[in-house]
Amino acid sequence: MSLNFLQSEAERSEAEHREAAPAGAPPLPLEYWVRLTNQLDRLQATLDDVLTTSEAGRDQTVALLRHLTDPARERALDERLADLIAGQEAGQAEWQAFADKLAGGLNDLAQAMAKSNRTQFKSNTLAEMKDQQVTTALGALQEIAARREQAQEARAAHEQERAAALRAEARGEFAADFLPALDGLEMALESGRALLDRRRAAAATAAAEAARPIEPPSAPRPTFWQRLAWALWGRGLPPGVAAPSAPAPAPRDEIIGALEAWLRGLEMVRTRFLGLLAAAAVYPIQAEGQPFDPRLHLALTIESRAGTPDGIVVAVLRKGYQQRGRVLRYAEVAVNRVAEATPAAPPDDMVELSQPELREDHVQQNVISESEEQ
Repeated sequence: MSLNFLQSEAERSEAEHREAAPAGAPPLPLEYWVRLTNQLDRLQATLDDVLTTSEAGRDQTVALLRHLTDPARERALDERLADLIAGQEAGQAEWQAFADKLAGGLNDLAQAMAKSNRTQFKSNTLAEMKDQQVTTALGALQEIAARREQAQEARAAHEQERAAALRAEARGEFAADFLPALDGLEMALESGRALLDRRRAAAATAAAEAARPIEPPSAPRPTFWQRLAWALWGRGLPPGVAAPSAPAPAPRDEIIGALEAWLRGLEMVRTRFLGLLAAAAVYPIQAEGQPFDPRLHLALTIESRAGTPDGIVVAVLRKGYQQRGRVLRYAEVAVNRVAEATPAAPPDDMVELSQPELREDHVQQNVISESEEQ
């Protein structure tokens, strides 16, 4: 049928070509028909393949319809579907049981988690309390350590101050042993100055006597010839006039120079003594012209001087020394007392030498001064 259709189509196309071709046109060439024949053959082969394929498909369709419409197959399918439905119901029941079990497990897990959370909260709270207690304990320990360190520093400072006070006291005691030597040195200076003043006064008197001019003895009156000879020659002095005598040089006292050098040496030694005492914080007690203070002064004598208030120290018999408010030796003084009609006993605070060691030092110094003056 298809081949006839193709031949009719070919004839129709040839007729159209003839109608469309002008009159007197040449017929189509042989190659055209050969090509057209080949195309028709290929189309015929293609149609044959299509027919073969459609017949094979129709056979498969018939076999499939037979297979699908087979009652045994339908029963097998029904049985299989029943088995699947039963399995699905069983699986659904198992899944429900599993879901119930899972829900129970989840509830148990939730309860366990809640319990674990409560336990964790308690443990965290306990840990925080423990950390706070540890922090408080550490703070207390640090405070105790700081207090102990401060106490140790204060104790060390107190020990240092105590050691310094003991050293100063020892220096004061050591310096007190040298105070009699300083007293003797000052007495020697006073004696030397007095001796130097006397020697200077004696030297000044001797110099004044030596500087007084000496009047020459009267010479005899010159004669006329002597006066003429002096007028002619003009040599020498006029007759009867004596040459003025030069004043005799004042005698040089070598003892004054020796005394001055000796006193300068004593001054240097005294200055050195006072410097050492000042390094140990030992200073003289101010007494002369001050009101009598029994805590610093020791009254040995009472004097009566007009124009001086009562109870004022008018003379220092021996210097006193103190170190940072501690009296190393009392100042032995003479106190002014206004004269009264009846002699009154000295007050209790003016006791003569209440300390035996000071009395002995004073007696020794008096003996030394008397021996030096002699």
